[in-house]
Amino acid sequence: MMQDEVARLIHNLSSTGSKAANLGQMLNVCTTNALARVMIGRRVFNEGNGGCECDPRADEFKSMVVELMVLAGVFNIGDFVPSLEWLDIQGVQGKMKKLHKRFDAFLTSIIEDHMISKSEKHNDLLSTLLSLKEKVDEDGDKLNDTEIKALLLVCLSTVQLNLTIIID
Repeated sequence: MMQDEVARLIHNLSSTGSKAANLGQMLNVCTTNALARVMIGRRVFNEGNGGCECDPRADEFKSMVVELMVLAGVFNIGDFVPSLEWLDIQGVQGKMKKLHKRFDAFLTSIIEDHMISKSEKHNDLLSTLLSLKEKVDEDGDKLNDTEIKALLLVCLSTVQLNLTIIID
């Protein structure tokens, strides 16, 4: 899988010719797709225009992860003065709710696409998690969609955050 993505990266770089290429974005897409193929069984982002421009979803996902990390580290007065939390003076809670909706839509589309292509034989993390959704553990609990999305979010955002730090 990794070899396929590196081959795509090399092809895309060679197809740019003498034009400038956004190497950081291309490496980001390559690495994210390689790991996504292991986690969810398919590429997450596509290259457009012969590899010169990447899928805008790649930038969107990267910006969501960066925004998540910024919001997680922001000083929020409501965390230290609980009586002011309901006011959301800085708007942090509102921003986090909007970001949650964006991540939820992104992850829901990934799971739905995976379920639609269920006829294909998948051997990836998401298939394993979805199969565990059907099984009851010794406590009588089952894995639900929220927990699956949380695990995917942690995996994908960790990869993306590390790439953002390394490449940018």
